[in-house]
Amino acid sequence: LPVMGATHNDAIVEEVHNGRAWSVLFLAIAAIVLLAPIQSGRLAMGLVAIVMVLACAMAWDGFHYSFTRHGVEIRTLGFRLKSIPLLQIKKYEAGDWNPLRGYGIRGIGNHKAYVWGKQGVRVEMFDGEVFLGHADPQRIVRDLNVITNHER
Repeated sequence: LPVMGATHNDAIVEEVHNGRAWSVLFLAIAAIVLLAPIQSGRLAMGLVAIVMVLACAMAWDGFHYSFTRHGVEIRTLGFRLKSIPLLQIKKYEAGDWNPLRGYGIRGIGNHKAYVWGKQGVRVEMFDGEVFLGHADPQRIVRDLNVITNHER
C-alpha cells in the first residue's frame, strides 16, 4: 500500500528533526540583506531576503517523519516532500552526514537527504536511498524496526 494514502492519524509515531540554529542564521542573513545600504540590485536583494525567510521557517519547523503501517512520510511546513513505501525499504542503519554535502533538502532523483545536523539514518530502498537526519538516530532505527516488524 502506498504511503500517499496515509494521514497523520495513521501515524504510529512522528519524529521531528529541526535546525533551529540554522533558522537563526537564515534570519540574520535576511536582516543583513534587507538593511544593506546598497540601492542597486534592491529587487535581487529582496528576493534573497524572501528565500532566507522561507529557509528560516523550514529549518525552524524541521522535517517531520511520520511512521505508519504503510511506510514513512516526510513533511515540512505542512507539505509532503517524500513518501517511502514500506515495501521499498531494503535496509537501514544509523550513520553520519558529511557536512560538505550541505544541509536542508539534498540530492536529486532517488538519492535524497533531509538533514540539519551530522547524524541520521541511511535508508536503502530498492530504487534509491534516503538519509533521514536526526539528533538521535537510534529513535529513527527503533521506529523503522516497529513498522518493518523487526521489533514489536
